[in-house]
Formats: sequence, C-alpha cells, structure tokens
Amino acid sequence: MITLRHPLLLLLAGPLVLWAWRVVYRWGIPSSRPSSRLGRLSSHWIPILLALALGLAAAGPEWRTPLRGIAPVVDLAVVLDGSSSMRILDRPDEDRWHAARRTLAQFVLRRPDDRFALILFSAHPVTLSPLTADHMRLLRMLARLDIDSRDDGTAIGSALMTAVRRLEDSPARSRVILLITDGVQNRGRVTPLEAAEEARRNGIRIHAVALGSNGESLVPLEGGGFARLRVEVDHATLQQVAHLTGGESFSAEDPAGLENSLAAVDRLEKTLLPVDPPTEGRPMALWCLLAAAVLALPLATDLAFKRGRPRPAWVEGP
Repeated sequence: MITLRHPLLLLLAGPLVLWAWRVVYRWGIPSSRPSSRLGRLSSHWIPILLALALGLAAAGPEWRTPLRGIAPVVDLAVVLDGSSSMRILDRPDEDRWHAARRTLAQFVLRRPDDRFALILFSAHPVTLSPLTADHMRLLRMLARLDIDSRDDGTAIGSALMTAVRRLEDSPARSRVILLITDGVQNRGRVTPLEAAEEARRNGIRIHAVALGSNGESLVPLEGGGFARLRVEVDHATLQQVAHLTGGESFSAEDPAGLENSLAAVDRLEKTLLPVDPPTEGRPMALWCLLAAAVLALPLATDLAFKRGRPRPAWVEGP
C-alpha cells in the first residue's frame, strides 16, 4: 500500500501539470513540426509526466508493508524509574538499574509481535520512545540509557499519566503499562491513584513491579567506596494502582525476583487480538526523482540542440 507522508504537497503538481498541458513543448528540428505519432505524443505527455513525478516526490510517497501477520499484539508502555536509588546493589555484581535494563531487554525479545513505548522518570517523566515495533532500536536505546542524578526524585503519578497519553489513541484492545520503581512518590503534581483512575477510564491496565525492600542498602559512590541509603518502597500504593486498573502488582527484592515478575506479566498478556499489524514504510521519493531525471533527459538534450537557433515560423504566437 502506498501512502503519502506530506499529502498536501501533492497540490504543487497541479499548477505544474496545468502549465505543461497548456504550454506544449515543441520537439524536433526548429524548421519543422513533429511529424511522427511518437513525436507528437511525447511532446504532450513527457512534460506532464515530469510535473507529476516532481509533485509526487515532494509529497513523500512510502510503500508500507506489515511487519508481521496476524499475531498476539499488545501495546505496552514501559515506565522505568531512573532515580538515584536505582544504583542500589541488591547483589554484589549488579545494581537495580542494570538489572532492570537487562531484564526489560529480555522481556522485549520474548514479545516480537508487540509494540512498546519507553518512558523514563525521576523528578520528571521523559518519553524516550513512542509506540514502536522497531525492537532493535528500542534495545539499543536501553543499552545506552543512563541515570541523570541532576533530576533526582520519584514522580510516579506524572510518569503514569504520560504513559496513559502514549496509549490512549492506540487501536489495540489490550493496552498495558508496565511500571518498574523502587521508591515512594516525592515529586510531581499528579498522584499515582489519579493517574491510575485515568488509565482505568481509558481501559488501560497497569502492572506494577516494586523493586527492593524497605530499609538501608548499599549505593556505590563515583569516587569509589559505598554509602548507606535508606529507601522506602510504597507497596500499598502500587498494589492499589494495579488493582484499580485490573492489573497485577509484584514484589521483586532482587534481580531474580524482577525476572520472575516480568515473566508473570509475559504470561498474563498473551491475548490474540484482531488488530491491524504494525507496518513500516519504505520511502519512494528517490524513485520519483529518478523517473523525473529520465523524463528530463530528452528535454535537456533537445534544448541543447535548439539553443541559439531562430524561432521557427510554424510556432504559433508572436
């Protein structure tokens, strides 16, 4: 199927076609009219086809093909906590941040037919990727992602509301927010329950995964050594958020628990949905420009032969 990225620009072809139709290009030797049928047809149609090719190239045509066939498609918005407490070591060789990114990458790979959006939050939410079926791009983004300690805090409600906005226009029947956090809301104007109520009104489920446990934990320092950081995980609120939307809440005290939690979410979201499969577009503007170049070649050649020659008597007009 062919679609246009900028359909309004196709209107540019209208004046060009009209001009090409009214001002017919004169082929052949200046002292004679085009006598052959081919010469007469080409003098009328090549300029018109050239105008159409240029107008179509400006409109940005794309050939869209489905990425997959009918499949169990679910639209998921991953809401990942990027606050400084995610640096806590739940086991000696891996902190929560690296464990979350590694486990999310495995989760994405297990669901090749689904679309994902990625929202990172600390004091403010940031949409790193809208809904996309390009899993390789998403995995590269996860691999490069890092925590920005300058924007520290935990705005769970604002992050959930951002995820709702990413999913509210989705045509999928199954729309899911996957929240991964290890803290308590301390920033933002929207509470988690307000965001959950908005998700419920839009038919969006929230699965919440609470990382770690309450108490003091070790955090590595940039200059070396460790510091003790006391964190609180709001299990009660996360359970309310999940249950209000028909989702599930999970508790993961270490990376193994996180893997089990995401595996449980993977099993919960396996519904066969009658939705259109995601598509990818291949630009066709280059082919239009190549066609225009081929059409312009005989015009340029003919003009080169006619350059400097007197206007033929058979051409009408003054």
